Amino acid sequence: MRLLLQEFTDVSRPFALARARLVGDEGWFAPFATAAEEDGRDLYLRLGPTWASGLAARKVRVTLGAPHERGEALVVPLAWRSSELTGLFPVLDGDLEIAPVDPERCRLTLSASYEPPFGELGRQLDRALLHRVAQSTARSFLARVAESLERHPAPSPRETAD
Repeated sequence: MRLLLQEFTDVSRPFALARARLVGDEGWFAPFATAAEEDGRDLYLRLGPTWASGLAARKVRVTLGAPHERGEALVVPLAWRSSELTGLFPVLDGDLEIAPVDPERCRLTLSASYEPPFGELGRQLDRALLHRVAQSTARSFLARVAESLERHPAPSPRETAD
């Protein structure tokens, strides 16, 4: 049974600029997932057993699919998986969507699903503890991406023509 996860944050940047940055170069994107995983690990350690700290520390690999339009929004499919010990951690599959809110803001939404490893035991652990870690990790990831979009917008076509 797949579990759902959805988080969003607003970006103080016009949609066109944030959109261009989001799809311009995916190399800037992956470090935010690893940093967000570290935030999730810290939460896990505060909530969970300390003996698991070595298992919770890991790097992740983010794979981006081809962006596509959904109404006014741009959707980028993504998969988020552990680079090491892949059988111990869930694979998160979903969409990162960016949509205009008003002329100066847009909204970044992560809608994803995952299946906890270890069957029923994994689902029980997820209900008791790990879903909060997943939510925290998603919020951290979105906050980091939003901050980067605000700080480093893609140049407008007029700026690149000069």
